[in-house]
Amino acid sequence: MKKTPVFSLLLLMPVLLLCFCDTDPGLEPTQSGFKGKITFKKQWPENTDQVLVVAATKFPPSNISEIVLGDPLPLGIDSTEYIIYTPPADFAAVGVVWKEKDQPWDVTNIIGIYFPGADQFNPGSVTIPDKKTIIDQINITADLSKARRAVNSAIKGKIRAYGAWPKGAATVLLAASTSFPPDSLLNITFSSPITAGFDSTTYAMSLQPGKYKMIGALVMVEGEPIGFSSLKGFYSVYNEALQNWIMKGVTIESDTAVLNNIDIRIVF
Repeated sequence: MKKTPVFSLLLLMPVLLLCFCDTDPGLEPTQSGFKGKITFKKQWPENTDQVLVVAATKFPPSNISEIVLGDPLPLGIDSTEYIIYTPPADFAAVGVVWKEKDQPWDVTNIIGIYFPGADQFNPGSVTIPDKKTIIDQINITADLSKARRAVNSAIKGKIRAYGAWPKGAATVLLAASTSFPPDSLLNITFSSPITAGFDSTTYAMSLQPGKYKMIGALVMVEGEPIGFSSLKGFYSVYNEALQNWIMKGVTIESDTAVLNNIDIRIVF
């Protein structure tokens, strides 16, 4: 008897059902990640566009592939719960990033960092061990006064290195702090990474108006966490009477002020 197309389809139905029921695990929704509570303090800036939780596999991150972004958080509130679904991974830091209206995203515009303890210099790491685990209590306090709006004010100068670069030195981050010694990463403005290994190089760094007691240079070494020990150089001037280099601060008077010759010495 000649089999019709309908008869052939009926014969194949058990196989088709088996194929659809036996779903490829790779297509299943991600069930691992981390969650917590974000508490906002200070006033919400009127020019707020979005606020996100971000996680970085390296801190500070050097490119977008090292960052996982959460969904936009609700605005104008005191606190909110969040969850980020991600495959198993080790995250060096989790933070809250602020975005200004009509401006591009800048992952260095951080208003909060996950600190599990009293040390405000070393971000807490988060490890997602398997595909079924959600890590809880990754709570962050976000200080809205740390949000940096777009300005044309900046400092410019040269960075000179003296001595041998340490093994594994990867990048240099310029850091401007309103206090010295800095008491928290949130009180520091960082520049974009500069490739290490130079004898001298020029730089330009955007800075909000204000008084900065320290302009320093952090040398990031592969495999070592960021910390106060990473500071290897400062903006300083030579004092003839003391015959020594004295660290000096700067004051940015307005949104358009640009200070030149803010030169930094890195000494190994």
